[in-house]
Amino acid sequence: MKISSACRTTAVIAALATAPWNVTVAAWNPPGAAGSAAFVHHSDMRNWLADGERGLWIQAGDLEWFYARFSEACHGLNSTNSLVFDTRSSDNIDRTSSVVVPGGGRCTLQSFAPSGGPPKNRNADVVPEPQAQ
Repeated sequence: MKISSACRTTAVIAALATAPWNVTVAAWNPPGAAGSAAFVHHSDMRNWLADGERGLWIQAGDLEWFYARFSEACHGLNSTNSLVFDTRSSDNIDRTSSVVVPGGGRCTLQSFAPSGGPPKNRNADVVPEPQAQ
């Protein structure tokens, strides 16, 4: 049985025209992908909030949150409102950075990753007390 080239071409075109078109597009550099770089440029940092002595939430200028976990407890972090971020020469706060608390304590980061931000109910069990004058 001999099929001409024109018939084969027509059959292939008809098969392709009636087949469903499924296209999968992969996200370019999705969050958490191997090799993706999570950092906040020092000048883009908007806010930070201590998570006790174990970590720190950092908010970037675009309102995205990141969580920095320390390699060990960062004593003094929970009782200060002043920090110095040692970013070396990159000016990027990332997992290679460290935090210096008043008194000279240096806390190295273990990880730095995108986060949903601090829990909304993190102060639910705190009872407000009047300040002593």
